[in-house]
Amino acid sequence: MTKSIWQRSFPLQFTHKEIKLAKFVVTGTHVTFNGTDISDACARAELVINAAEVETTDFGSAGWTELIGGIKSGSVSLDFHSDYGVGGVSELFQDLVGTVGIVTLNPAGATVSATNPTYTANVLVTSFTPIAGAVGDLATFSVSFPTSGEVGYTTA
Repeated sequence: MTKSIWQRSFPLQFTHKEIKLAKFVVTGTHVTFNGTDISDACARAELVINAAEVETTDFGSAGWTELIGGIKSGSVSLDFHSDYGVGGVSELFQDLVGTVGIVTLNPAGATVSATNPTYTANVLVTSFTPIAGAVGDLATFSVSFPTSGEVGYTTA
């Protein structure tokens, strides 16, 4: 039997180890925008970090596509309960379209630790939908912003 290039180059030895993974239920994500705590108005938060796929396939690839990671990018998506009052979340975003802001996200409250890291991202505010909803629905709005630069990660 002929071994592939991968098997000849990188022989792998696997041993069985029991791995216990922690489980986490989202109940208190801490969210700030430009230093303002918006956690009480936020119903969902999502940070996505991507790397572009750069193809490196050559004649030695044995008929398989080969890829490496390229330029990284990201996005932050947030869902809110609308609040039109003074200091409300709708007022916060009103004049920010076209500007760069800073979002921080902690999975479980504001206290930073090894099990509750802070992610920090500069984001470009590309749009804001101040009014959305149907008769009888809770007034909500969603935003999704591309990151601008590196996404930071701290545990202390």
